[in-house]
Amino acid sequence: MRREFGISIALALLAGMLAAVNPDFYSAANLLNLTRQIAMLGIFAIGASFVIVGGGIDLSVGSVIGITGVIVAAISAPVGGGLGQPLWVSIPIALGVAVLAGLMQGILIAGLGIQPFIATLGGMLVLRGISQTICRGGTISFGASSFRDLIDHGLFRIGNSCLLPYPILIFLLVAGSAVYALHLSVFGRQVYAIGGNREASAYSGIDVRRIEVLTYVISSGLAGLAGVVYAAYIGQMSHVVGTSYELIAIAAVVLGGCSLRGGEGTIPGVVIGCAVMKVIENGINLFKLTLPGGKEWRLDTNWQYIIVGVVILSAVILDQAVHWMRNRRAKSGMS
Repeated sequence: MRREFGISIALALLAGMLAAVNPDFYSAANLLNLTRQIAMLGIFAIGASFVIVGGGIDLSVGSVIGITGVIVAAISAPVGGGLGQPLWVSIPIALGVAVLAGLMQGILIAGLGIQPFIATLGGMLVLRGISQTICRGGTISFGASSFRDLIDHGLFRIGNSCLLPYPILIFLLVAGSAVYALHLSVFGRQVYAIGGNREASAYSGIDVRRIEVLTYVISSGLAGLAGVVYAAYIGQMSHVVGTSYELIAIAAVVLGGCSLRGGEGTIPGVVIGCAVMKVIENGINLFKLTLPGGKEWRLDTNWQYIIVGVVILSAVILDQAVHWMRNRRAKSGMS
């Protein structure tokens, strides 16, 4: 848990710095929205962590989020091109498509031996193209649909706000289930084993192909669940929703201590990584310095991808350094 502890300290320092330069960071409205953003990222980042711990990669996460929301909008949106059907019809169909996408990609990777990067890149493009076809390159709006209540309603209402909106409750349920599945079950131990050494896992009797397929199903299924939440949050869907979300998920997972080599990482670490990513994004919007003369200097919001890219590279370099030091100590011990 050393890396999780280290990133927790970094998160606390980052939050303290933002609060120092802009007290609005600790306002109730900002904290509620920030927590909701962390929850939505956490839902699909946790799914991606199963694949990464198992030694794979999933580049289709963002496209799964997009197509899930588009399907819900196309079937249930009362205006703007939707069919106006009940949500209990559209949401199961959308989630079914997400799970099917993960199943097909898992079969291509585990069954046919296609490289995960290529298989999920193809899946990303196919799903994005289907979303664009459904939307016809435009936008489908939910209008004043009650579906949007999913974001603002929840438990422990105080005035016009809820302390635990449904996205946060969904995230907590997903995180709790993931902790059990990855850390306390036989399935989780098998995922770690495959990520650490695929061939040795096969020789030890683990059904490697089945476990690999399941990790991609979990990843796509949770991305689909996140897509439903994002559709309610945005209030309208187009094929561009979800673009680059897979990169944010990978960054959060790696920041949280998961190695891109596989076999390492924890769900609490992923949650902390998600918090860091969203605090950075929030900080870009809130960061300000008061210059001599009373003028304020703010970060350019166009720097977001630059900063995220630097964070990803830093996390990968740190992971490489940790493995280099570990291997060096192991060699020193043998000699």
